[in-house]
Amino acid sequence: MAKKNSVDRTVLTLAVVGSLVLLNIVGMRYFGRLDLTRDGQFTLSSATIETLQALDDPVTIRGYFTRDLPAPFSTNSRYVRDLLEEYYNEADGNLIYEFIDPTAEETEEDKEKKKDVRQDIFGRAVREQTSVEQELEQLGVTPVQVRVNEGDNLEVKRAYMGIVVSYGGEREVIPVVQDTAGLEYDLTTLIRKLAREERPKLAILSGHEMPDPRQEIGRAVGLLTQLYDLSMLDLESTPEIAEDIDAVMVVAPRTPLTEPELEAIDGFVHRGGGLAVFLDDVKPDLQTMQTEDADHGMEDLLETFGVTIEPGLILDAESATIAVQRQQGFMRIQQPVTYPFLVQPAALDTDHPLTQGISAVVFPFMSPLELEPPDGVEAEALVRSSAESWVHTPPYDLSPFRQWSADDFGEAQRRTMIATLTGKIPSHYGLPEDEERGEGRIVVAGGASFVGDQFFAAGNEALLLNILDWLVRDDALLAVRTRGLKAAPLAEVSDSTRAMIKYGNIVGVPLLLVLYGLFRWRRREARRASVSLA
Repeated sequence: MAKKNSVDRTVLTLAVVGSLVLLNIVGMRYFGRLDLTRDGQFTLSSATIETLQALDDPVTIRGYFTRDLPAPFSTNSRYVRDLLEEYYNEADGNLIYEFIDPTAEETEEDKEKKKDVRQDIFGRAVREQTSVEQELEQLGVTPVQVRVNEGDNLEVKRAYMGIVVSYGGEREVIPVVQDTAGLEYDLTTLIRKLAREERPKLAILSGHEMPDPRQEIGRAVGLLTQLYDLSMLDLESTPEIAEDIDAVMVVAPRTPLTEPELEAIDGFVHRGGGLAVFLDDVKPDLQTMQTEDADHGMEDLLETFGVTIEPGLILDAESATIAVQRQQGFMRIQQPVTYPFLVQPAALDTDHPLTQGISAVVFPFMSPLELEPPDGVEAEALVRSSAESWVHTPPYDLSPFRQWSADDFGEAQRRTMIATLTGKIPSHYGLPEDEERGEGRIVVAGGASFVGDQFFAAGNEALLLNILDWLVRDDALLAVRTRGLKAAPLAEVSDSTRAMIKYGNIVGVPLLLVLYGLFRWRRREARRASVSLA
């Protein structure tokens, strides 16, 4: 009996091993993946696939990653390699990629240079650059300092984690891959940027005491420069918008636009242009907690388009915090305070392509919008406040320490803060209906601070880029851009439920293991008893 059991176990072991070997052989030729993430983070988006399949010439992607890096950098390297393999499979032969370990490319002379470490006058360790380091610097791939365990010693090592994309004699660079959350968007954007014959043209209206593009909205402008052919539009001197402009941005003018300027914008929209209008009712100053009136003069034009900016600022129970200095004795301390003027909706519209997957966006000092679209125009509320929001009308009290009461306002309700208008936009200045009339696209926001440097976080960045891509009719990247940005907060539970879950984990799981052990022990004892009776 014992010999037969031994033979059976040997046959079973050989069968399992043989099955595993066969599965590996089959898997080398046929394989599949199952992506169980909520928004398909490990599956290439349709925008990426369309971009790769539309390539006319091969694109070359080189990943410069130092080998044997510690976690989490080693995980990033593996993710990049897997992602590039996915790109390769979808590109129909028009993509070449390779991984290069810079240290493996060093010559003997380079290795000697790395040994020749000296100290400068400040006591810092310096040495001459190797030929590989010089080449990577010219490509735009920058080194990072990584702590590595070498035996029993903890050393700081210079490492590379960059990507270079080349196409048609031009190249774009991702200097350092430290976070893989938005890597697909970055790679696809660079490929589209290199492959497209002409970048979309975006113009920002200048003058009228608008925010300084280099300081107040410098981060947004720097981002837009990478993706669009960006220019400043001076309608005061030449009230005309060129035919090749795809979209125009109007950001927080503080003095009224003139009639010729408004007429130029009206004609641009009438013939199918894209227009983004971010208007402040007031200019707030968080240092003094005072406001200045902002008279943009666009009320009549926007009313013709189908939207009215109502006076007042929205206060919302769902809001962000600010750090406020308070005097406490002889000291000034910073105290975080929930500030209802900084509206931060818990979730944006999950169905709209412009906001799908975006969260944690702050909308400071927003005024409510009223939508009354004319015939042939479709209006949608893109961003709304929560159901617990009110409107504070002038004179404004911006004090972060004021105790607000529902009695101070009317009924709480959701307010539209950003809206979109699409369709045959009517002309305010009576342009002929059949004269170059096109399908216009307009985005109106009841505030402009959400694109300012002070509040320009990742969510705000994604929303702005989605808006502009939509205006220039480049909708493909809207979904892939917001991957990894969607927050996944835990659902609110009662105190009793929370306690039950807590003690269930502390006591319940060990108790289940004990019960399972007792069950197995009883079964084994019963089997032994039945064998002895036989």
